[in-house]
Amino acid sequence: MLPESVKKYVEEVFQTLIDPVKILLRKNDSDLSKKAEELLKEIASLNEKVQFQISENLSCLDYPCISIQGLEKDFGIRYMGVPEGGEFNVFIETIKMVSRNEYHLTERTVEFVEEIDKPVDIKVFVTTSCGWCPPAIQKAYSFALVSDYITATAIDCYAFPDLAMKYNVAAVPKIVINDKAEIIGPKDENEILGHIFSTLG
Repeated sequence: MLPESVKKYVEEVFQTLIDPVKILLRKNDSDLSKKAEELLKEIASLNEKVQFQISENLSCLDYPCISIQGLEKDFGIRYMGVPEGGEFNVFIETIKMVSRNEYHLTERTVEFVEEIDKPVDIKVFVTTSCGWCPPAIQKAYSFALVSDYITATAIDCYAFPDLAMKYNVAAVPKIVINDKAEIIGPKDENEILGHIFSTLG
């Protein structure tokens, strides 16, 4: 499924992994779920520290839904759809982030995020051809990695048109926080953080 050049790139990234990572897939009988399963199996086959499992207990909005977790911890990171196009690289980078417990946030932002003590749900609506979407996903996932109260879900608009319509997605990336605050386009972490706190009252 993956070209040899892409496999080589993934193998090189995976050489930097530290802790084992689980990739969980919640699936149904759709072609999209089958495609996701095939891709994830191939990704996991490239390094023994990456484990792939099917999970019916994964909390998510729809199928297929992917979670990247530590062996003992669910960080609340979700991807709905098949991570391809521009989202493939950020998906591989997220595996690395979870394995190494690294996040792309400043120390000051991390200090604020660690003060959060109420649930925060971040949805990032994306398309696989959007150049600004991978950085938005990475920021959202970084927030989820830092805080046990934050969950972050990237949603492929073309795979889930009903959800995109429900949340009035006209442009991507669109970030929706706690179904209250909406942010459209590329934003820095401070702006996202401000919207998170605005929804917490």
